[in-house]
Amino acid sequence: MTISEDGDPRVVTAIKAAGADARYWPDALDKIAHALDARFAALLFEDRVSALLELKYSTRAEKAWVIEYLRNHRKLDPVKARVLEEIGVGRAFSLQDFVSIDELHQSDAYQRWMAPFGLADVIGSVIHRSAGGVCLFVAFRDERAGLADARAKARLDALLPQLGAAIASQEPAFDTSPLVELFDELASPVHVVDSKMRIVRRNRSADDMLLEGDALSVAGETLTMRDPRAREALERALVRIGSADAEAFAIMVKRGESRCCMMHVLPLSHGLSALFLRRLALNTGEGGEVAAGLFGLTARESSVLLAIAEVGGAPATARALGLSEGTVKGYLKSIFQKTGATRQADLVKLVLSLESPFRAPERHSLPV
Repeated sequence: MTISEDGDPRVVTAIKAAGADARYWPDALDKIAHALDARFAALLFEDRVSALLELKYSTRAEKAWVIEYLRNHRKLDPVKARVLEEIGVGRAFSLQDFVSIDELHQSDAYQRWMAPFGLADVIGSVIHRSAGGVCLFVAFRDERAGLADARAKARLDALLPQLGAAIASQEPAFDTSPLVELFDELASPVHVVDSKMRIVRRNRSADDMLLEGDALSVAGETLTMRDPRAREALERALVRIGSADAEAFAIMVKRGESRCCMMHVLPLSHGLSALFLRRLALNTGEGGEVAAGLFGLTARESSVLLAIAEVGGAPATARALGLSEGTVKGYLKSIFQKTGATRQADLVKLVLSLESPFRAPERHSLPV
């Protein structure tokens, strides 16, 4: 195969097609793998915020192999961390650039993943870095092809400019954090903001809270709070995000004169912060159901537990449930024995701790 300094024209055409339409990446990766005498190839993305390594695209036949590596063997890999920390963008590498063959063969990643699949070497390159993360190309050579040599690296080097341009054209897609789907399922509202409180991302629970409009609101793309003291405290703190002494902290957010929620601020990279909000009102129904099943509470004991968490001590609970104070104390004694709690305050914490962190599943009515 004759390859010019710009790479094999057929492979370059396939890469450009993938850059224009991501659906063509499997075909492009097939052609790249063939040019490198590799069995299969993949594009991986490491998110800077979560440090998760995610499969973006791969050749069709061996996708399951790459997923197996990411799930079970990535932490055993003696090379991965060195590649992302030491290698520059746009330079081909093989495993021998980081470890000796003996060290590679003794590693758990090789013995548990590469050898059983008949793989001998990996050739790849960091092809794109951005504020969101790092995109990594890797191709896997089997025992028939043997170790990657200078000729194979030269072939990859010739293709890297086209690969880099194709990935850069799709940068928003590659910068999407794998945590976004998890954020969407959280019951607590989560906003990711920059130092000027401009919203970069927010989850569905945050959307719900903004619609209520009693504590938070959005002006354009900027988050603001009704509580002026909380807003000023957050603005001052966000200015310091990114400095060496930045650390997580919490702010009480009020609605009028009453407490509304607690905002926990977690500094991220590149001047961003994640704002996790937790309402101070308990979802006692949910926590009570879990407690009843977990500790074997009767229906009446469950109602007493929820009332203690919601309205306060035994006298208030007795009034709320229409029971005598002595009866409530009798139920409380049984609840203490079953749960291991010793104080009423512990019961409140128990109900709070048993609330699910995830959104309740949406219920769709069936068509009539």
